[in-house]
Amino acid sequence: MKLKPGQTLKGRYRIQRPLHEGGMGVVYFCEDILTQNYRVLKHPRLDGSNDDLKTEKLKIEARILKTLSHPHIVKYHDSFQEQGIFFMVIEYVQGKDLKTLFGQNPARESEVNNYTGQLLDTLEYLHNRNIIHRDIKPRNVMISQNMVKLIDFGGAKMRFTSLTHKGSILYTPGYGAPEQQIGQSYFQSDIFGVGATMYFLLTGTDPCTPPPLSPQDLNSHINDTLNTIVRKATHIDFNRRYQTVSDMKNALSGIRKVVFGPRLIVGSRQFNIVKSPFTVGRGGLNVHPDIILPDPEKYISKIHAQIIRDSKGRMWIEDKSVNGTFILRGKTYKRIKKWNLQNNDVIAFCWSAAKGPYLLLQYMSH
Repeated sequence: MKLKPGQTLKGRYRIQRPLHEGGMGVVYFCEDILTQNYRVLKHPRLDGSNDDLKTEKLKIEARILKTLSHPHIVKYHDSFQEQGIFFMVIEYVQGKDLKTLFGQNPARESEVNNYTGQLLDTLEYLHNRNIIHRDIKPRNVMISQNMVKLIDFGGAKMRFTSLTHKGSILYTPGYGAPEQQIGQSYFQSDIFGVGATMYFLLTGTDPCTPPPLSPQDLNSHINDTLNTIVRKATHIDFNRRYQTVSDMKNALSGIRKVVFGPRLIVGSRQFNIVKSPFTVGRGGLNVHPDIILPDPEKYISKIHAQIIRDSKGRMWIEDKSVNGTFILRGKTYKRIKKWNLQNNDVIAFCWSAAKGPYLLLQYMSH
């Protein structure tokens, strides 16, 4: 379908002109005649090919954006159904994306530091809300008045809200993390996307070599520190990347890494395991775990799991939940009752074969 200039939807959104038509959706510049503000209106590109999937993608984007409020994330305004078609209305960002700004024209190092720092601030906010964006790339980072605006949340994963179906892949060549090619994604997958975007900013070129990426291969004058950050962020093994965006922010700022003892990583937060047993859950009336995990859907139990240290100093996680505790082994998640934790073990609280993990945690022993 094509919307025409002057056409009004929901009695308030007057179409001004088309902005972009991609494989999944169509985007228009419009005016909200009730508030007299300019907005962006999106609808699925309905052409008979995967129309249901395209509609679901946009609905997921609206569902996730509706929960967010951050200066570096495009703002959700409205969504509605009209004539059987789903529409979403978001903030109009007057600016250009990184791909347009710096294609074949590398950014200055000060710009790289500025935009990367803002992008990491944004991901810290998302990761601490159990959201993995999964499509960090220059086209999805807008710059308006020197400020980053992250867009396109159609591929994002928030708890069990995700476009992912069994066997589906969300992967942009050059920018998607290697594990995304086999249907896996972690918080460190977004870190890979940031590193690949840094590579683009420093070189003006899309990544086209196997990771880890090294911008100095194209320009030997690139700062050693920035080159090292890109290489670490884009390591092929997600366990050898920065484990949180906070770690990457510290590296970018020149702050030395603080060494922790045994700990759990949840999003971008690190919790030292300071006693035994050490409990994790969403809590509740008169229930106070050592780590409280907000969970509006209540899939996570009030006390979901506990970590104990045995007489030999080994750390064990014990499931105390209704919906299960899982450990990543190879390419799948194994439900456990008790497990001897090893460094870099990935833990899922609740898991679905169709939607993947509900909440990801990581254990680090040093």
